[in-house]
Amino acid sequence: MSLNLIEKAIQYTKEARVELESLSDVIYEPLYPKARHEALYLRMKEAINRGCREATKLVTDRWKRPAVYGILVKALTDIFHYKKTTEIMNVYNKLLDDIIGTH
Repeated sequence: MSLNLIEKAIQYTKEARVELESLSDVIYEPLYPKARHEALYLRMKEAINRGCREATKLVTDRWKRPAVYGILVKALTDIFHYKKTTEIMNVYNKLLDDIIGTH
């Protein structure tokens, strides 16, 4: 069975991002450019954490979940910073294969 956890985490992150952006009238928007970039970055990090948390719930072995969560957060952070490339995907898929077996 193939879970493809990184793709699921990206999908859940997109959903969380849309949800967070829909609440933009409630969230305080800073006036200065640096503060605005920091607020956008923090919202993106929150969406990444939510997406990884939801994707981690797909792992059936509870004792493997903390390691999977850490790998997914690092993978999505790298994808956010450096864009989605096959090299990044291969590295983190290999790590997930080593931790939880064929996913």
